[in-house]
Amino acid sequence: MKNRRCSMWWIRYEDLNWPDQDNEEKIRRRAYDLAQADVTTVIDFGTHFRWDYLPIFELLHDYLARVAEECHRYGMEFYDHHSVNLVHRYHNREEMRRVMLHSGPHLPLSPSFEAAASWTWNGSRLNDWRMIDVKTRQPLFFPQYAGEGFCYRNPDFIEGYLAYAKKLVADTGIDGLMADDAVMYMHYNACACPACREELRRRAGIDLPPADDASFWGNYDDPAWRHWIDLRYDACGEFMEKLRAVLPEKFELLNCGGHSDAGKCNSQATDARQFARAVNHVNLEISGNTPPYKGDPVTVNLPVTAHVVSGLHHEAVAREHKIRPFGTGYGFSVPSANVIWAVNKMCGADAWFGTLKQRLGLPRHILDSLPEEAALIREAFAYEKAHEDLFRGDRAAQMALYFSYETRNHTLFGNKESGYARDFSAAVNALFAAGISCHVVFSFPENADVYPLILVPSPLSMTKEERQGLDRYLANGGKAVVTGPAAVPGARHHWDLPNAVGLPADRFFSTIRDGVWVKQPDWMSEEIPESGDEDVFTEIRQGLWYDPVRTSKGTQNERLAAFCRSFGKALPVSVAKQKGYLVSVFEQEKSLLFHFLAAEYDTDIDHHLDEIRFHRSRVNLITKASPVGVEREILFTGGADPAVFIPFREEEALTEKTPEGWRVTLPPACTYAIVKFPRA
Repeated sequence: MKNRRCSMWWIRYEDLNWPDQDNEEKIRRRAYDLAQADVTTVIDFGTHFRWDYLPIFELLHDYLARVAEECHRYGMEFYDHHSVNLVHRYHNREEMRRVMLHSGPHLPLSPSFEAAASWTWNGSRLNDWRMIDVKTRQPLFFPQYAGEGFCYRNPDFIEGYLAYAKKLVADTGIDGLMADDAVMYMHYNACACPACREELRRRAGIDLPPADDASFWGNYDDPAWRHWIDLRYDACGEFMEKLRAVLPEKFELLNCGGHSDAGKCNSQATDARQFARAVNHVNLEISGNTPPYKGDPVTVNLPVTAHVVSGLHHEAVAREHKIRPFGTGYGFSVPSANVIWAVNKMCGADAWFGTLKQRLGLPRHILDSLPEEAALIREAFAYEKAHEDLFRGDRAAQMALYFSYETRNHTLFGNKESGYARDFSAAVNALFAAGISCHVVFSFPENADVYPLILVPSPLSMTKEERQGLDRYLANGGKAVVTGPAAVPGARHHWDLPNAVGLPADRFFSTIRDGVWVKQPDWMSEEIPESGDEDVFTEIRQGLWYDPVRTSKGTQNERLAAFCRSFGKALPVSVAKQKGYLVSVFEQEKSLLFHFLAAEYDTDIDHHLDEIRFHRSRVNLITKASPVGVEREILFTGGADPAVFIPFREEEALTEKTPEGWRVTLPPACTYAIVKFPRA
């Protein structure tokens, strides 16, 4: 599988003045600039809510065909990206103005409700495809986007979208399609359409209960509720499989980039494994500012470690399905572009970079003056192309980290932000901080050949097949460390976790904050009381250790690292000392590669532009990203003759053989470094 270097191609309103000679020249210039920036794959953004463009499909497709032609001239692939099912619908001018300003990247044109009522495609009305609100049993409204969504289980919608996809490919000559938004953005409010209700009747034998039935909604002890969770996930995978079936054999299909390890996954029905039933690449959207800017409470500022946690989950999905992962990140400066690229390289993923100018809330003449993607990502992509050997190979597996789908999908603990997701994230961070390279896995292997040790955080629920798989693994020489509330036989603890929400509809379902933003219900973010168990590891059976304390408490990190070093697979070279860096290890036939990425940053923004914004949404224009909390010296044990590579810096690292091992001294404030050891 070849690596890709991806960049966005933003479509603006003025580009739809087509055909136009100025826009023709603009296409030529942009394609040339991207090719000069060593881009291999171009993916368009804009015209996002595609069904709103139904009256001008021919014009839009002709424009896309011309872009594809020009990209192909330079050997670049061109993919179309759009929402398969979302549409904008404005009740009033206030909604229109807000969406036009805040969702500018979509080019959010919209028909009136009156006009939309008569729109048809492929023999059916678009309005008949709409998701239905489980509370009101009326068409579901998305206030953040001032829009509606079509249910991707609805057979008429599926037939209509497949007809559109075939037309799109035939009209444009595109090489791939990113089919976006097959998720439930309105959480458990979606979807009570006839197709979804019929599927519940088929699986569980019941009609979908009313929203005030607290014995059903959020009751994980009820098999029917667990069926409801599963069928909402499955709708996405089944839709993508149907889409794959009508596309050309070698055509590239991609997914949208929702995280798959968060507590809200159940409510949004978003999971990379569902997408992977049909796609060629698993996408992770690296949202907001990367690295984070902590001076703005309104924008999205997740730590770099959060993206790595989600990236490792998606890497595992890609490995499971033998496809490539890639991550989509947004920025407006070279420092941001470089960090976004490096986050992807740490996870063994292809980097996809783009600006998100319309989120800045600035006048068009200022946005037009800001640099485009080619100018910002050129440095990182040039380095990757010039050093392709540094970005090949597989992430080393000294051990495995088990992700419990049964816990995430079928327990209330898995549906809380303070629950299972927090423990999984803490386990990833503890291993990265200790310089231990792991693979995330979703099932227990037959033996210990590949993974001699498996860390299993908080498996509150396990299927019979999972228990049997763990038994076989242990019987065949494997070792496992289990923490937190666990359904493992012999794991004694005092965790007494509820498995049903038991709240009335006004407290169970999401609400709307400030008339616009979807607010998760309080029960999803409530803290979980401690169990009071002693923090100690006990060997409860041969090869199986258990500590009832959760990994997210952070008290086990040193002991976990000791377990991993004692029972995990030893590498010929290991990191004995480092501070402030995330560490990712890659194996090649003749080399061992250690990638170091700074975890924390001092960031700054363009304050003048920030002060004149007429709205703020998700991102800032970061101008500075300088690592903090990193120590220059890294100590390795084992190995010989390391070579050190410092992207983005002219200074070289110093290497020295000492009695303790190889000491590598990085340049001051080094963001990213790669140390290559030859195999003996």
